Amino acid sequence: MRRIYGMKLTKSLLPITLGITVIISIILSGLIWTNPAHLERNHQSSGTSTSTNLNSRPMQDIYLPTQAVYTTEAGHAEQLSNRKVNLMSEIRSQIQGWQDHTTVKESQVSRRTYMAYLKQKDSLTLSYPSAVTVKTLNKVFKFNVRLAPNTEVNRIMIPQTEPDTFYFLSDSGYHVYRIQIKRSNPEALTMLLKGDLVRLPVRWDWLNNQAMTYYTSSVKMASYSYLMNHQSADYFVNRLMNSGENTNINVKRNKDSVTYSDGSTRNLTIVNRDNTAIFEDYGTMKSLTTYTDRLQYGYQSLVSTGVPMENVRFFDYNARGKKLTYRSYVEGFPIFNQTNYGAVQISALSGNVHRFNFSLYSLQVPVPADEADKTLASTDTVLNRLTAAGLDKAKINGLQLGYKWSESSSSDKVVNLAPTWYINYDGRWETYQDLMGE
Repeated sequence: MRRIYGMKLTKSLLPITLGITVIISIILSGLIWTNPAHLERNHQSSGTSTSTNLNSRPMQDIYLPTQAVYTTEAGHAEQLSNRKVNLMSEIRSQIQGWQDHTTVKESQVSRRTYMAYLKQKDSLTLSYPSAVTVKTLNKVFKFNVRLAPNTEVNRIMIPQTEPDTFYFLSDSGYHVYRIQIKRSNPEALTMLLKGDLVRLPVRWDWLNNQAMTYYTSSVKMASYSYLMNHQSADYFVNRLMNSGENTNINVKRNKDSVTYSDGSTRNLTIVNRDNTAIFEDYGTMKSLTTYTDRLQYGYQSLVSTGVPMENVRFFDYNARGKKLTYRSYVEGFPIFNQTNYGAVQISALSGNVHRFNFSLYSLQVPVPADEADKTLASTDTVLNRLTAAGLDKAKINGLQLGYKWSESSSSDKVVNLAPTWYINYDGRWETYQDLMGE
């Protein structure tokens, strides 16, 4: 049994301790709104007070990049973050509205040249975990880049030495798009990059033909604990099954699940063992012909579920399975194990049949952490250990520092977020410990 505030919890003391925790969390909740240190919150207000608007975020927030890397004038790469504010939102506020005023030049370059762009001195690179489209970027950053709207982009590279230029980079085929712009205040971004930020040393390198950042030394990451927010099944039934008419909902109860059906096109299944939901729509959705359409529809679906979106970001698109995955983020790192797939997954099964998978749980407010901070090994060390253990390096498709979601042993209303390495091995995200059999 764990110790909290120096006292050993017993069954008789648990309600009292939890009550104290709730009071503390309310105080900390106020601090979050004035100093959003952990969750990827954004500074935007709403003129309404409905639960829908309180839970949702604009599309521009969901499709922000998730990594910012600054390469110094000496050529040293640093992954940037800020524990006081959402750094990516701050960067966006400095660059949004840049307008391309002359030409966009496309080049397909060699692998070596592509890496040279990523390593360019005195430059900022904003990266996505999975490609997005030019039309999406134009919306997120209020750009006016005149490229084919479905052109896929993985990164935005901003050279500080070229104040009239920035680049879109596409990992697929090593495409580089040079865009000439007008910067209204180029010094503002420079001041932001030179400010008091958390800087983790990294280097750009290849992993099985994929460009990625390697952490060059061990990384110390904080552990967190949060009160969990649990949405009831009735909430999601009203959100997803109510068509605005006199909808007749049929309920079928099984040992491990409850299924709600309108008898024709929509089913909602609540899985009791892990508090997840599966919503299927059989015919009311339009066919999606482009990737931009899918990104837009993914956001609309995310909003329609009613899940809290304050710390949710786009994480992945699987073209083969036509699956969009969104994850919750803390301190700039994704949370895994909240479900088997992420916070929310939107899938196109066939034709115009769509499925939403999501969790009934979300993070609410922080409480004193159950676990201590952890120091995680460098990327090279992790790769060397994995291959020494017999894993096939060719099947490693990505490495990601992240947080593992697990329920606290001290209270079923608290979730622990423990930092660890996640490895995409043979198409599945697994913890380093699981792959090593630890």
